[in-house]
Amino acid sequence: MSLKNLIKNAIADYKRFRKDQRKYSNDNIRYYNFWALPNSDASWFTQFIKHRNINPNGKKITFLSVVGNPKISNFIRSPKIFFTGENIENQEHPSFIFKKYHLKNHDLSLGFSYLDDKKYLRFPLWILYIIPSNASFEDIKSLIDSYNDPKHRHNNNRENFCANISRADNNGIRKTIIDLLVPIETVKCAGSFLKNTNDLQEKFGDNKIEYLKTFRFNICPENSNTKGYVTEKLFEAIIAGSIPIYWGSHNRPDPKIINQDAVLFFDPENPQLLFDKVNLLWKDKNAYEEFCRLKPFTDHAAEVIWEWLNILEEKVKSVI
Repeated sequence: MSLKNLIKNAIADYKRFRKDQRKYSNDNIRYYNFWALPNSDASWFTQFIKHRNINPNGKKITFLSVVGNPKISNFIRSPKIFFTGENIENQEHPSFIFKKYHLKNHDLSLGFSYLDDKKYLRFPLWILYIIPSNASFEDIKSLIDSYNDPKHRHNNNRENFCANISRADNNGIRKTIIDLLVPIETVKCAGSFLKNTNDLQEKFGDNKIEYLKTFRFNICPENSNTKGYVTEKLFEAIIAGSIPIYWGSHNRPDPKIINQDAVLFFDPENPQLLFDKVNLLWKDKNAYEEFCRLKPFTDHAAEVIWEWLNILEEKVKSVI
């Protein structure tokens, strides 16, 4: 391509950037290509940096994500930090186009993958959903202990069988699991996908956690199966005290954090295993109560999460 065309394309990209940008500012911390700001995941980073006094001199920091054009980063000065809430390893997902940019165009990259690069930190999306940005180690330990308490999972309000809350089913896994379990009892679908109830909206004001607290099981698979790709879905089930029915991350989601024995995994090669387990836990009170005594988090989960936060602090300081 000629220099003239390169310049022409760069100018066109910049014009699109100025027109379509999703920019939100909070003091000296800016966000591009993020979603649903300012009261969303992005504000977590702002509060984290403020709480830990990571940026005492007020240097401008830019966070970029995957809702938009990856070339936006070409027009932004450092320090630039990339964060993805989507699986950029999935070739079928629109965010895949960010894969070749996130390490090259940014000073620090945060995501799901297990990459060995000094500019990268594995920092999965679910942390932003369950860990407050200003949490101390004691706070994190207290949260984990509360979710590990058998009483959190086993209570008398769980009169409903199984819930699925989703907008779509791109790979067909959700429908497969739902069809598998329907012979046991009706699966309540409260999202736009296969919707058969309005209770989430009408009775619970769209509060997903409170809604799930009335169910024993929650179908919460990922949209794609990639090692390390673990989103908030599994953790929302745990926070609500529902038993997660999960598929994703090669059915080994964050093994240093999640007690794999406390999750029901769907194996497409042997769906009968899941059917038999769910059927048993639904119909056998003793089996259900015994399962509820399993801790969903490992004994060292709080320590692992705390280390993650400390490494994030050091990484952000290094790019500033």
